[in-house]
Amino acid sequence: MACIVFSDTAGGTYSNGKGYFYIPVNIKQIEISSIGYNTKKMTLNKKIDTIFLSPKIYEISETKVIPAKKKRKSVELGYAEENSDFGMSYLSGDELAVYISCDNIENSYRKIKQFIFKGEKYLVKKLNLDKRDFISVFKINFYRAIENKEIGDLINTEDIVFTSEVLKSKTKLDVSKYNIYMPENGIFVAVEWIGKINTETTQIIKASINDRLEPNIRMSWKIPNTIVYEKRRFVNSNTWQRVDKNNRMVKDIKSLDKSLDESSYYTPLISIVLE
Repeated sequence: MACIVFSDTAGGTYSNGKGYFYIPVNIKQIEISSIGYNTKKMTLNKKIDTIFLSPKIYEISETKVIPAKKKRKSVELGYAEENSDFGMSYLSGDELAVYISCDNIENSYRKIKQFIFKGEKYLVKKLNLDKRDFISVFKINFYRAIENKEIGDLINTEDIVFTSEVLKSKTKLDVSKYNIYMPENGIFVAVEWIGKINTETTQIIKASINDRLEPNIRMSWKIPNTIVYEKRRFVNSNTWQRVDKNNRMVKDIKSLDKSLDESSYYTPLISIVLE
């Protein structure tokens, strides 16, 4: 599944699992990125119907695997058990990431078994724009935490894709087969909103630039000292922005709710479970 950013105007789209995508006829410059491949910038012309990306070579440091002396119990880290204050959804190309600490050295390099989040499934009717049934597509991503707990490189080397059909008030997603391990410095876990597909054909993903997509992630204002980032691929050139007092949503909500103090920022109710 590739992300296609329109370089000469705001907007973009995603390919489906077979690599097919549609773009408006007026688009001339695009940037294509996909997990496991080098990003490609190019100018379109009428002769192009197939685009090839070159594989990306990953250099990883040596890893020592030491068997545990006894079987350890699963442990949940994060915020999915907290009480929620409101829900928030996003548009195609948007991504929301929250930092989860390793908690203690014994949890480092344990495999991540589940991705959990509180959410709601209520946007289906809004997506029935042409009287057909649509479902939303979203991805789960894992990023390294680097110096000063800033968001670093992507860890997963393949797409982790789900549809809104799996959503519950508390959604638990099995990610154990992707072999993601908890770094010693902690990890950023993220939801990326892709688009919607027609359940009658499921042939192409339609980017949703105006209509918000599922999942609708529950948030809390009351969790102190969390680190949250947002990215809007089709708006701000694929740049991560820290959620703080300058965040547009924080400003809007604080203007409506005067009970929130200066240090209040929202936290997505997301957790991971380690094997």
